[in-house]
Amino acid sequence: MPSRSDNATADAPPPGSVTDAGSGRYSHPVLKPKPAGTLLILDEKKGRPHVLMGRRHKAHSFMPGVFVFPGGRVDRPDHHAPYHADLTGPTLARLMASGQASLATGRRARAFALAAIRETFEEVGILIGRSSAERMATSNAVWKPFLSHGQLPDLAALRYVARAVTPPGLVRRYDTRFFTVSRNAVSTELADIPTNELTDLTWVPFDRIEHYKIPWITGMILKDVADRIASEGTTELSDDAAVPVYSMRRGKRRRVLV
Repeated sequence: MPSRSDNATADAPPPGSVTDAGSGRYSHPVLKPKPAGTLLILDEKKGRPHVLMGRRHKAHSFMPGVFVFPGGRVDRPDHHAPYHADLTGPTLARLMASGQASLATGRRARAFALAAIRETFEEVGILIGRSSAERMATSNAVWKPFLSHGQLPDLAALRYVARAVTPPGLVRRYDTRFFTVSRNAVSTELADIPTNELTDLTWVPFDRIEHYKIPWITGMILKDVADRIASEGTTELSDDAAVPVYSMRRGKRRRVLV
């Protein structure tokens, strides 16, 4: 069972071992990116911001052995999952505005945040939710394990901070929305983690990230978030900042703000 360690220096990979997701070391047909949601859980320890990360198994075909945030693909049931409180108006509006017009509905935009919360529960045993007196019986099998803890997902504290589209040519492609949430918003941290998709769960200080093997895009988003934290003076970020969108066009990386 993975352990959730507050010691960010334990078993750190060697400096400089950074994976570039756009390196082209995979050769695959152009795949349509699948929607995905990812969550950066932020904490402050002794005045230093930290983020929870875990290492992907070396057996994974996509980005094996690198440190990532919890998250994963948006499943159809995420469009219909119940929730306690909605995203803030500005957060939901930016989500709806930063993608294709066909995705510009509240339900489809909200599914990214719900997927991020569900995957975080499955991969690291952390619930972002609130206790609810509502009946938890549901036909939504994907969400049954989360709801069995008597909580509904709480979206209000999530902040949308980035979007990234995996470059062509890799074994898998995702169109990912990245969210942050303060550890203060965590309702439950389970001793038994539902899955073993991530190992070496660690609270990584932002100023030590160079000691961890991470994908290129992860490093860019961490820099964006670090700048936000420094500017706002807190890990509980506001919902009124422009959001960077990372993609690749004609072989060149692009970063635009929306």
